[in-house]
Amino acid sequence: MSKYKWSLASARCSVAFSWPVVRLGSDRHGTWLGSRRGNPVRQPDGRQEAQRHDAVWVIDENTWWLTAFWFTPETDLTIDICTPPTLEGETWSFVDLELDLFRRADGQAAIVDQEEFDLLAASGLVAESEVQKAADTARELLPLIQARSEPFGDAALPWLQALRA
Repeated sequence: MSKYKWSLASARCSVAFSWPVVRLGSDRHGTWLGSRRGNPVRQPDGRQEAQRHDAVWVIDENTWWLTAFWFTPETDLTIDICTPPTLEGETWSFVDLELDLFRRADGQAAIVDQEEFDLLAASGLVAESEVQKAADTARELLPLIQARSEPFGDAALPWLQALRA
């Protein structure tokens, strides 16, 4: 998987993070991918770091978000608000629009990184329609993740179990 990010300094969009994933399967929520703890994750500076926890992602090519399910003692899930993910060959990629959501293991959920999103929006690097879509998407998703509406509830658990099998 490749996560692209805009650089405000260079006005370029390039791969910031990349990591191998395995395709676990598909269901009504989308395509499920996973990677295990220790998986190499290429960082923006070229270094590789080991992924700290097992994780699964659900991808729907028609959505402006990508959810990573962690189910650790601290974090249930994180969501990147992004351009709709695309598949080229065997690699899924998306452009991170900086606005994120999370839900902690205790159920607390929030929208985060508003300042980074505002800077990107003000830069003119992203179309106004994309800025509006990103903001609307984050606002629409927050009550869904708070309510644990699927796929933000337990839908990921069988996929995480399959990854660990």
